[in-house]
Amino acid sequence: MHNHIRGLSPAPGAWFEIAGEGVRVKALRTTKGEGVGVPGTVLDDELTVACGEGAVRILELQRAGRQAMKANEFLRGTSIAAGTRFG
Repeated sequence: MHNHIRGLSPAPGAWFEIAGEGVRVKALRTTKGEGVGVPGTVLDDELTVACGEGAVRILELQRAGRQAMKANEFLRGTSIAAGTRFG
């Protein structure tokens, strides 16, 4: 998945929605993460997300209509607990 996101950045982009918010978020930069789980599930408080095989850690992202930001900046203003599902 990490290489898939790299290949789509910046356009057309790889995106997801946070459950319950209905806001599209574009994943701009990632790295390979540690852990396994149901694909689309947040695994920790550093925005590591389970994929079909392995996991990715989101490093930089962009909410629809907003500027790009680092994941740690995003997490300061948005609470995403482990176990949250992305769509």
